[in-house]
Amino acid sequence: MKKAIQTTLALSIALALTACNNDNNDAPPPTPTTMDIAGGAVKGALALATVNVYAASDTAKEKILATSQTDANGDYTVQVIDETGAAITGAFLIEVVADEDTTMICDASVCGTLAYGDTIPTEELKGLSLSTISYSDGEAIDADVNSLTTMATDSILASAALEGSALDLGNVTAASFLTVQEDASEIVGAILGVDLSESNIFAIDIVDASKADTVSTTDSIAATLTLINASLTSLDVADGSSLADEIVSYLDAVEVVTTTLLADPEADLGTGDSAAALATVNATQAQIADEVDMIAAAVVTETGGDDIPVKDVPTEVDEDALADTVGDIITGTGGTGGTGGTGS
Repeated sequence: MKKAIQTTLALSIALALTACNNDNNDAPPPTPTTMDIAGGAVKGALALATVNVYAASDTAKEKILATSQTDANGDYTVQVIDETGAAITGAFLIEVVADEDTTMICDASVCGTLAYGDTIPTEELKGLSLSTISYSDGEAIDADVNSLTTMATDSILASAALEGSALDLGNVTAASFLTVQEDASEIVGAILGVDLSESNIFAIDIVDASKADTVSTTDSIAATLTLINASLTSLDVADGSSLADEIVSYLDAVEVVTTTLLADPEADLGTGDSAAALATVNATQAQIADEVDMIAAAVVTETGGDDIPVKDVPTEVDEDALADTVGDIITGTGGTGGTGGTGS
Protein backbone atom coordinates (compact mmCIF):
# COMPACT_ATOMS: atom_id res chain seq x y z
CA MET A 1 0.00 0.00 0.00
CA LYS A 2 2.81 2.44 0.90
CA LYS A 3 4.49 1.86 -2.48
CA ALA A 4 1.20 2.47 -4.31
CA ILE A 5 0.70 5.79 -2.45
CA GLN A 6 4.24 6.89 -3.34
CA THR A 7 3.72 5.96 -6.98
CA THR A 8 0.42 7.86 -7.12
CA LEU A 9 2.03 10.93 -5.48
CA ALA A 10 4.93 10.90 -7.90
CA LEU A 11 2.55 10.64 -10.86
CA SER A 12 0.52 13.57 -9.54
CA ILE A 13 3.61 15.75 -9.22
CA ALA A 14 4.74 14.82 -12.73
CA LEU A 15 1.34 15.68 -14.18
CA ALA A 16 1.33 19.00 -12.33
CA LEU A 17 4.80 19.92 -13.65
CA THR A 18 3.76 18.91 -17.15
CA ALA A 19 0.71 21.16 -16.88
CA CYS A 20 2.87 24.08 -15.70
CA ASN A 21 5.29 23.59 -18.56
CA ASN A 22 2.44 23.40 -21.04
CA ASP A 23 1.01 26.62 -19.59
CA ASN A 24 4.40 28.36 -20.06
CA ASN A 25 4.73 27.02 -23.59
CA ASP A 26 1.26 28.25 -24.45
CA ALA A 27 1.99 31.78 -23.20
CA PRO A 28 2.28 34.24 -26.12
CA PRO A 29 5.78 35.59 -26.82
CA PRO A 30 6.39 39.27 -25.99
CA THR A 31 5.54 41.78 -28.70
CA PRO A 32 8.82 43.28 -30.00
CA THR A 33 9.25 47.04 -29.67
CA THR A 34 10.63 49.13 -32.53
CA MET A 35 12.22 52.53 -32.95
CA ASP A 36 12.68 54.15 -36.37
CA ILE A 37 15.62 56.35 -37.33
CA ALA A 38 15.59 58.34 -40.56
CA GLY A 39 17.76 61.01 -42.12
CA GLY A 40 20.08 61.91 -44.93
CA ALA A 41 23.80 61.38 -45.50
CA VAL A 42 24.97 64.73 -46.84
CA LYS A 43 28.55 65.27 -47.98
CA GLY A 44 27.07 65.80 -51.29
CA ALA A 45 24.41 63.08 -51.30
CA LEU A 46 26.08 59.79 -50.35
CA ALA A 47 24.21 57.18 -52.40
CA LEU A 48 24.24 53.45 -51.60
CA ALA A 49 26.33 53.80 -48.45
CA THR A 50 26.01 51.44 -45.48
CA VAL A 51 24.21 52.75 -42.40
CA ASN A 52 24.93 51.13 -39.02
CA VAL A 53 23.34 51.94 -35.66
CA TYR A 54 25.05 51.33 -32.32
CA ALA A 55 24.32 52.17 -28.71
CA ALA A 56 26.32 55.34 -28.07
CA SER A 57 27.95 53.67 -25.08
CA ASP A 58 29.28 50.89 -27.37
CA THR A 59 32.44 52.83 -28.17
CA ALA A 60 34.14 49.73 -29.63
CA LYS A 61 31.19 49.27 -32.02
CA GLU A 62 30.91 45.62 -31.08
CA LYS A 63 27.18 45.20 -31.64
CA ILE A 64 25.30 46.57 -34.65
CA LEU A 65 21.73 47.19 -33.50
CA ALA A 66 20.39 47.80 -37.00
CA THR A 67 21.74 48.29 -40.50
CA SER A 68 20.46 49.72 -43.76
CA GLN A 69 21.63 51.54 -46.89
CA THR A 70 21.15 55.05 -48.22
CA ASP A 71 19.11 55.45 -51.39
CA ALA A 72 20.06 57.31 -54.56
CA ASN A 73 19.35 60.63 -52.84
CA GLY A 74 21.43 59.83 -49.77
CA ASP A 75 18.36 59.29 -47.58
CA TYR A 76 17.97 56.33 -45.24
CA THR A 77 15.56 54.69 -42.83
CA VAL A 78 16.52 52.03 -40.32
CA GLN A 79 14.61 50.30 -37.54
CA VAL A 80 15.96 49.20 -34.16
CA ILE A 81 14.06 46.20 -32.74
CA ASP A 82 13.99 44.84 -29.18
CA GLU A 83 12.57 41.29 -29.23
CA THR A 84 11.91 41.36 -25.46
CA GLY A 85 9.41 44.18 -25.80
CA ALA A 86 11.44 46.59 -23.67
CA ALA A 87 11.27 50.30 -24.40
CA ILE A 88 14.04 51.47 -26.75
CA THR A 89 15.50 54.62 -25.24
CA GLY A 90 18.85 56.33 -24.85
CA ALA A 91 21.66 57.68 -26.99
CA PHE A 92 22.47 56.08 -30.33
CA LEU A 93 25.39 56.41 -32.72
CA ILE A 94 24.53 56.38 -36.42
CA GLU A 95 27.45 55.77 -38.79
CA VAL A 96 27.39 56.01 -42.59
CA VAL A 97 30.24 54.25 -44.38
CA ALA A 98 31.07 54.49 -48.06
CA ASP A 99 31.71 51.04 -49.54
CA GLU A 100 32.19 49.45 -52.97
CA ASP A 101 28.79 50.70 -54.20
CA THR A 102 28.83 54.27 -52.93
CA THR A 103 28.81 57.36 -55.13
CA MET A 104 28.49 61.04 -54.21
CA ILE A 105 27.48 64.25 -55.92
CA CYS A 106 30.12 66.98 -56.21
CA ASP A 107 28.70 69.77 -54.05
CA ALA A 108 31.76 72.06 -54.32
CA SER A 109 32.71 74.45 -57.12
CA VAL A 110 35.15 71.80 -58.36
CA CYS A 111 36.03 68.31 -57.12
CA GLY A 112 39.41 67.50 -58.63
CA THR A 113 38.67 67.19 -62.34
CA LEU A 114 34.91 67.08 -61.75
CA ALA A 115 32.51 70.01 -61.82
CA TYR A 116 29.72 71.11 -59.50
CA GLY A 117 26.89 68.56 -59.76
CA ASP A 118 28.98 65.75 -61.28
CA THR A 119 29.05 62.26 -59.76
CA ILE A 120 32.15 61.33 -57.76
CA PRO A 121 33.09 57.67 -58.37
CA THR A 122 33.32 54.91 -55.79
CA GLU A 123 37.10 54.68 -55.80
CA GLU A 124 37.36 58.25 -54.45
CA LEU A 125 34.94 57.56 -51.61
CA LYS A 126 35.52 54.07 -50.25
CA GLY A 127 36.44 54.23 -46.57
CA LEU A 128 34.77 57.57 -45.88
CA SER A 129 32.93 57.35 -42.57
CA LEU A 130 30.55 60.01 -41.25
CA SER A 131 28.47 59.89 -38.10
CA THR A 132 25.96 61.54 -35.82
CA ILE A 133 24.69 60.88 -32.34
CA SER A 134 21.09 61.20 -31.24
CA TYR A 135 18.71 60.43 -28.39
CA SER A 136 15.38 58.61 -28.33
CA ASP A 137 12.80 58.53 -25.56
CA GLY A 138 11.16 55.64 -27.38
CA GLU A 139 9.88 57.70 -30.27
CA ALA A 140 11.24 57.84 -33.83
CA ILE A 141 14.15 60.20 -34.38
CA ASP A 142 15.51 62.21 -37.28
CA ALA A 143 19.29 61.99 -37.61
CA ASP A 144 21.04 63.65 -40.53
CA VAL A 145 24.70 62.76 -41.02
CA ASN A 146 27.36 65.10 -42.41
CA SER A 147 30.96 66.11 -41.81
CA LEU A 148 30.02 68.65 -39.13
CA THR A 149 27.85 66.26 -37.12
CA THR A 150 30.83 63.89 -37.36
CA MET A 151 33.14 66.48 -35.80
CA ALA A 152 30.64 67.15 -33.01
CA THR A 153 30.02 63.43 -32.45
CA ASP A 154 33.76 62.78 -32.19
CA SER A 155 33.96 65.52 -29.56
CA ILE A 156 31.18 63.92 -27.50
CA LEU A 157 32.70 60.43 -27.71
CA ALA A 158 36.14 61.80 -26.82
CA SER A 159 34.72 63.57 -23.79
CA ALA A 160 32.93 60.44 -22.59
CA ALA A 161 36.15 58.42 -22.95
CA LEU A 162 38.26 60.75 -20.80
CA GLU A 163 39.33 59.37 -17.44
CA GLY A 164 37.07 60.75 -14.74
CA SER A 165 34.47 61.99 -17.19
CA ALA A 166 31.02 62.60 -15.74
CA LEU A 167 29.46 61.90 -19.13
CA ASP A 168 27.97 58.39 -19.15
CA LEU A 169 26.41 57.82 -22.56
CA GLY A 170 24.77 54.64 -21.30
CA ASN A 171 22.70 56.48 -18.69
CA VAL A 172 22.41 60.05 -19.97
CA THR A 173 19.00 61.76 -19.79
CA ALA A 174 17.32 63.55 -22.67
CA ALA A 175 17.90 66.97 -21.10
CA SER A 176 21.55 66.28 -20.33
CA PHE A 177 22.10 64.89 -23.82
CA LEU A 178 20.75 68.07 -25.40
CA THR A 179 23.23 70.05 -23.33
CA VAL A 180 26.02 67.76 -24.52
CA GLN A 181 25.03 68.33 -28.15
CA GLU A 182 25.00 72.10 -27.66
CA ASP A 183 28.45 72.04 -26.05
CA ALA A 184 29.89 69.94 -28.87
CA SER A 185 28.34 72.32 -31.40
CA GLU A 186 30.03 75.28 -29.75
CA ILE A 187 33.40 73.51 -29.92
CA VAL A 188 32.96 72.76 -33.64
CA GLY A 189 32.00 76.39 -34.19
CA ALA A 190 35.16 77.54 -32.42
CA ILE A 191 37.26 75.35 -34.71
CA LEU A 192 35.56 76.67 -37.85
CA GLY A 193 35.46 80.28 -36.65
CA VAL A 194 31.64 80.42 -36.71
CA ASP A 195 29.75 81.36 -33.54
CA LEU A 196 27.52 78.40 -32.66
CA SER A 197 27.06 79.30 -28.98
CA GLU A 198 23.30 79.58 -29.50
CA SER A 199 22.98 76.66 -31.92
CA ASN A 200 22.70 72.90 -32.00
CA ILE A 201 24.56 71.61 -35.04
CA PHE A 202 22.57 68.36 -34.89
CA ALA A 203 19.31 70.26 -35.46
CA ILE A 204 20.50 72.66 -38.19
CA ASP A 205 19.26 71.95 -41.71
CA ILE A 206 22.60 71.31 -43.46
CA VAL A 207 21.59 70.41 -47.01
CA ASP A 208 23.22 69.08 -50.16
CA ALA A 209 24.72 72.19 -51.76
CA SER A 210 24.60 70.55 -55.18
CA LYS A 211 20.82 71.03 -54.99
CA ALA A 212 21.20 74.78 -55.30
CA ASP A 213 17.58 75.68 -54.66
CA THR A 214 17.67 74.03 -51.21
CA VAL A 215 20.49 76.21 -49.84
CA SER A 216 19.03 78.79 -47.45
CA THR A 217 18.93 82.41 -48.56
CA THR A 218 17.63 83.60 -45.17
CA ASP A 219 19.41 81.61 -42.45
CA SER A 220 23.08 82.59 -42.37
CA ILE A 221 24.11 79.81 -39.96
CA ALA A 222 22.42 77.04 -41.99
CA ALA A 223 23.79 78.46 -45.25
CA THR A 224 27.34 78.86 -43.94
CA LEU A 225 27.49 75.37 -42.43
CA THR A 226 26.02 73.89 -45.62
CA LEU A 227 28.79 75.49 -47.65
CA ILE A 228 31.50 74.48 -45.15
CA ASN A 229 30.27 70.90 -45.29
CA ALA A 230 30.32 71.06 -49.09
CA SER A 231 33.77 72.64 -49.22
CA LEU A 232 35.47 69.45 -48.01
CA THR A 233 34.66 67.84 -51.35
CA SER A 234 37.12 70.25 -52.99
CA LEU A 235 40.13 69.32 -50.84
CA ASP A 236 43.41 68.84 -52.65
CA VAL A 237 44.09 65.14 -53.12
CA ALA A 238 47.73 64.03 -52.87
CA ASP A 239 49.20 61.45 -55.23
CA GLY A 240 48.29 57.95 -54.09
CA SER A 241 45.50 59.29 -51.92
CA SER A 242 41.74 59.67 -52.42
CA LEU A 243 39.11 62.24 -51.54
CA ALA A 244 37.94 59.97 -48.72
CA ASP A 245 41.49 59.81 -47.35
CA GLU A 246 41.77 63.62 -47.31
CA ILE A 247 38.40 64.16 -45.61
CA VAL A 248 39.09 61.46 -43.01
CA SER A 249 42.55 62.92 -42.37
CA TYR A 250 40.99 66.30 -41.65
CA LEU A 251 38.28 64.88 -39.39
CA ASP A 252 40.88 62.82 -37.50
CA ALA A 253 43.04 65.92 -37.04
CA VAL A 254 40.07 67.86 -35.64
CA GLU A 255 39.44 65.00 -33.22
CA VAL A 256 43.05 65.06 -31.99
CA VAL A 257 42.93 68.82 -31.38
CA THR A 258 39.60 68.73 -29.53
CA THR A 259 40.54 65.66 -27.49
CA THR A 260 43.78 67.35 -26.41
CA LEU A 261 41.92 70.44 -25.21
CA LEU A 262 39.12 68.47 -23.56
CA ALA A 263 41.78 66.69 -21.52
CA ASP A 264 43.55 70.00 -20.75
CA PRO A 265 42.24 73.34 -22.06
CA GLU A 266 45.65 74.88 -21.37
CA ALA A 267 47.53 72.27 -23.41
CA ASP A 268 50.17 73.49 -25.86
CA LEU A 269 48.86 72.56 -29.31
CA GLY A 270 52.27 73.25 -30.80
CA THR A 271 53.83 70.06 -29.45
CA GLY A 272 53.45 66.32 -30.00
CA ASP A 273 50.64 64.82 -32.03
CA SER A 274 48.52 67.95 -31.62
CA ALA A 275 51.06 70.04 -33.55
CA ALA A 276 50.76 67.94 -36.70
CA ALA A 277 46.99 67.77 -36.26
CA LEU A 278 46.70 71.53 -35.90
CA ALA A 279 48.78 72.02 -39.04
CA THR A 280 46.38 69.76 -40.96
CA VAL A 281 43.36 71.58 -39.56
CA ASN A 282 44.78 74.99 -40.48
CA ALA A 283 45.76 73.91 -43.99
CA THR A 284 42.24 72.61 -44.53
CA GLN A 285 40.67 75.69 -42.93
CA ALA A 286 42.42 77.90 -45.51
CA GLN A 287 40.91 75.80 -48.30
CA ILE A 288 37.49 75.91 -46.64
CA ALA A 289 37.55 79.71 -46.36
CA ASP A 290 38.30 80.12 -50.08
CA GLU A 291 35.90 77.43 -51.26
CA VAL A 292 32.88 78.65 -49.28
CA ASP A 293 32.72 81.86 -51.32
CA MET A 294 33.20 79.93 -54.57
CA ILE A 295 30.38 77.50 -53.79
CA ALA A 296 28.11 80.41 -52.84
CA ALA A 297 28.78 81.94 -56.25
CA ALA A 298 28.10 78.61 -57.98
CA VAL A 299 24.78 78.25 -56.13
CA VAL A 300 23.66 81.77 -57.09
CA THR A 301 24.64 81.16 -60.71
CA GLU A 302 22.71 77.89 -60.74
CA THR A 303 19.54 79.39 -59.28
CA GLY A 304 19.78 82.90 -60.65
CA GLY A 305 18.35 83.93 -57.29
CA ASP A 306 19.36 85.83 -54.17
CA ASP A 307 22.86 85.91 -52.74
CA ILE A 308 23.69 83.37 -50.03
CA PRO A 309 24.06 84.97 -46.55
CA VAL A 310 27.48 83.54 -45.76
CA LYS A 311 29.28 84.42 -42.55
CA ASP A 312 32.99 85.23 -42.74
CA VAL A 313 35.06 82.06 -42.36
CA PRO A 314 38.63 82.65 -41.10
CA THR A 315 41.62 81.07 -42.81
CA GLU A 316 43.01 79.52 -39.63
CA VAL A 317 41.90 78.37 -36.22
CA ASP A 318 41.95 80.89 -33.40
CA GLU A 319 43.74 78.70 -30.86
CA ASP A 320 43.08 81.00 -27.90
CA ALA A 321 39.37 81.31 -28.64
CA LEU A 322 39.09 77.54 -29.08
CA ALA A 323 40.89 76.84 -25.80
CA ASP A 324 38.73 79.41 -23.98
CA THR A 325 35.56 77.84 -25.39
CA VAL A 326 36.55 74.35 -24.27
CA GLY A 327 37.70 75.60 -20.89
CA ASP A 328 34.47 77.50 -20.28
CA ILE A 329 32.40 74.44 -21.20
CA ILE A 330 34.36 72.19 -18.88
CA THR A 331 34.11 74.59 -15.94
CA GLY A 332 30.56 75.61 -16.77
CA THR A 333 31.46 79.31 -16.75
CA GLY A 334 30.75 80.11 -20.37
CA GLY A 335 29.19 77.18 -22.16
CA THR A 336 26.49 74.86 -20.95
CA GLY A 337 28.93 72.64 -19.12
CA GLY A 338 27.88 69.25 -20.42
CA THR A 339 30.75 67.89 -22.49
CA GLY A 340 33.89 68.41 -20.46
CA GLY A 341 35.85 65.66 -18.77
CA THR A 342 34.68 66.76 -15.35
CA GLY A 343 31.70 68.85 -16.37
CA SER A 344 28.17 68.24 -15.28
